[in-house]
Amino acid sequence: MNEFHAVNEANEKLVRDIDIFFNSTQDGLFLVAYRNGEFRYIKNNAVHQHLTGITSPLLGKTPFELLGEKVGAALKEGYEKCILSGEAMIYEETVDFPEGTRDWLVRLTPVKENGTIDYIIGSRLDITELKRLKKEREQLLANFNSMFTEHSAIMLIIDAASGKILDANPQACSFYGYSKEEILQLSIDDINTISSSTVKQLRNQALNQEQQYFLFPHRLKSGEIKMVDVYSSPVTYGNDTRLYSIIFDVSDREQYRDDLFREKEMLSVTLNSIGDGVVTTDLEGKVTYLNHAAEEITGWRSEEASEKTFMEIFDLRNETTGKIVPNPISAVLETGMIVGLANHTVLLNKNGNLIPIADSAAPIRDENGHVYGVVMVFRDVSQDKRQQERILYLSYHDPLTQIFNRRYMEEEINRMDQTSQLPIAVIMGDVNGLKVINDVFGHRTGDLLLKEVAKTLQYALKNIGIAGRWGGDEFLILLPHTDHKKAQDIISRLEDAFRKSDRLPLEVSVALGFDVKEEMSHSLNQSLQKAEEKMYHKKLLEGKSYRNSIITTLLATLYEKSMETEEHAVRLETYCMAIADKLNLSAEDKNELSLLAILHDIGKVGVNIDTLNKPGPLNDEEWKEMMRHPEIGYRIAQNTPELSTVSEYILSHHERWDGSGYPRGLKGTDIPLLCRILAVADAYDAMTNNRSYRKAMDSKTAMSEIDRCSGTQFDPFIVHIFLNLNQVF
Repeated sequence: MNEFHAVNEANEKLVRDIDIFFNSTQDGLFLVAYRNGEFRYIKNNAVHQHLTGITSPLLGKTPFELLGEKVGAALKEGYEKCILSGEAMIYEETVDFPEGTRDWLVRLTPVKENGTIDYIIGSRLDITELKRLKKEREQLLANFNSMFTEHSAIMLIIDAASGKILDANPQACSFYGYSKEEILQLSIDDINTISSSTVKQLRNQALNQEQQYFLFPHRLKSGEIKMVDVYSSPVTYGNDTRLYSIIFDVSDREQYRDDLFREKEMLSVTLNSIGDGVVTTDLEGKVTYLNHAAEEITGWRSEEASEKTFMEIFDLRNETTGKIVPNPISAVLETGMIVGLANHTVLLNKNGNLIPIADSAAPIRDENGHVYGVVMVFRDVSQDKRQQERILYLSYHDPLTQIFNRRYMEEEINRMDQTSQLPIAVIMGDVNGLKVINDVFGHRTGDLLLKEVAKTLQYALKNIGIAGRWGGDEFLILLPHTDHKKAQDIISRLEDAFRKSDRLPLEVSVALGFDVKEEMSHSLNQSLQKAEEKMYHKKLLEGKSYRNSIITTLLATLYEKSMETEEHAVRLETYCMAIADKLNLSAEDKNELSLLAILHDIGKVGVNIDTLNKPGPLNDEEWKEMMRHPEIGYRIAQNTPELSTVSEYILSHHERWDGSGYPRGLKGTDIPLLCRILAVADAYDAMTNNRSYRKAMDSKTAMSEIDRCSGTQFDPFIVHIFLNLNQVF
C-alpha cells in the first residue's frame, strides 16, 4: 500500500513537472497519444491554446472530434508521417483553427516506449507574419530584379569605396558595348573620362547624399564619348553600402545645349560687334537687352536698363522743335508692323548729349507668329550728318580756297536775278602772274596765291556780297543793291587790299572788271559777260606793267637769296659786249645778249636757298635741284612776251661744247652762239670773284683755266677771242 502510494505521488509529481514544462516554454506545445492506429490529444499548453484558440478540454479527443473532418484529416496526415518515419520532423502547414487561418511551423517528435511509438510531442510556431514578410520581400526582390533587368534606363551598381562595377543591367551592357562578364571586370573609372581623383570625390558626395545628380562624359567600348546624366544614391546590402546609379544618355541634349550656347555666343558677338545699337523689349515695353553700341550711344549699361521702360532709356525728340517723339515700341506693339523714326530725330542720352539717330523697330515673333517683344536697331548718324554736310559743303565750295564754287554761283545768279535785288553789280577778277608763280615757286605757292585772293575777297566783301571761284584763276563777285559808284568803291577797296598783302614772295595782282544790272529787261548773265570783257581789257592794259614788276621782283629775290648780284650782271654784260664787238654781232643780238647776261640765272629763284649758298660740294639730290634752274628760267621768260626771245638762251646757258652740259646735252654749234659767249664770260667772272665755297682767283689764273677747258666746256673760237681782249682786263 505504501509502495503504491509512493508511485502515485511520483506520477503526480511527474505530471506537475510536465505541466510546468508545458506552460513555461514560448512555443505552443501539445501531446498526442497513439493507440491502435488512432491519435488522441492528451493536453496542450497555454501558448498553444492562445495561438490556436483551442481552449475547450481536448483530453481523449481525436483530431476529427476536436477540429472537424477537414482540419482533422490534415493534422492526422502529419502525425502519420511522423509515426511512419519514426523520426522527428519539421514542416509548414496552414490550418483553420478557431482563432483563424494561420501558417505554422510544426515540429513533431515521436516518443518511443519499448521500441513502440506511443506518443507524439508537437510544437507549433506561428509563422504567418514571417511568411507574409518573406513573400513581400520576395515580391520586392522580384520587382526590383524585373525593374533592373527590363527597364530601358541604364543601371549600374557600384562599390562605393573602390568604384568597381558590381552589377549592370542589360541596357547598360548594350549602351556601353560590353558583355555582362566584361563590364563586371571594370571600374567606373574605366568608363568615366574625368580624373580618378575627381570621380572618387564625387562618388563620396553621392555616398554621403551631398549630391545626387551628376553630368559625366562616359567612354563606350568603341571609344566614343557620350554625355550622360547620372542619378546616384546609396543602397544597403547587409552590412555593405553600394551606389545605385541610373544613367541617361544626354549626348543629344548636351550637343543641342552646346550648339545653342555657340549660337547664343555668335549672336552675342555679332550684336556686340556691329556698329548699330540694338535694344529689345518685352510686351510691356520694358528693356530686356542693350548691345555694346547701344550702351555707348545711350550711356546706359544693359544691366541698368533692364526692366526699365523704353521711354526711360530713350528720350527721343525732334531735332528742330525739341518736342517728344512718339514711342516707336508702342507703335510696333499696337500695329505689329515695322516702324521707323522720322528724320531729324535726336536722342537725349544719359550723359545729357543730343545724338541724331536713325532707326527701325520691328516685332519679335515666335514660331507661331505671336509677338513677344520688339527689337529696335538704331545708329548714331552724327558722322553721317557731318559727312552729308561736308558733301553739301563741297558741292557748293571750292576745295582749295573754301569759298563758293562755280556751281553755287550759277545757282545764285538764277536766285538773285529778280527785281527785289536791283541794282545788282557783277565783278569778274583774274589773278595776274599765276602761271609764273607756279613755274618759279611751284604749284603750292600758286595755291597760296589763290587762297590769299579768296581770303581778301571774303574779308573785303563781308556782309555785302557773295564771292566765288569761277575758274582756274578767275573769281566772280555778286553784289545785290549795288550801283556803279558803290561797285567802283568796292573795286578800289579790293585793289588796295591786294597791294597791302605781304604774305607771298610776289605782289598780289588781280585784274577786276564790273558791270551793273539796273533793269529786269537785261539778264544777269549779260552783265556777267560785260564784266568779263572789261576784266580782260584791264588785264591787257595792266599786263606789261605787272610783268615788268614780276621780273624786277624776281631779280631782287635772286640777288637777295644767292651770291648773284646786280654788279655781277653788269660785269657779265661788259664781257659779253666786248666779245660781241669782236664778232661784229648785230644790235638786235647785242640787246638779247645784254638781256641774257642779266636774266640767265633768274630760274635760281626756284631753288632752295640752302642749296644755292652751300659752302661745300652738292649731293645728288641738290645737284638735281640746281640743274632745274635753266628750265625754270625758260618758263619765266616764255610767260613774259617781252622776254620770250631770250627764253631759249636761258634754257641753254649751261650746255657744254663737248655735249656734257644740261639740260639737253647740246653739243658744239648746236648750242646757241649767245650761250657760248655767256659761258666763257660767266666762268671768268665767277672765278675772279669770291664765292662761299672758295676765294677769288687772279685774272691770269682764271684765263689759264678757261684756256684749259677750251674744246671741252667752251667754244675754242670764243675762248680765243676772249683771251685776246687785253683791254678788258
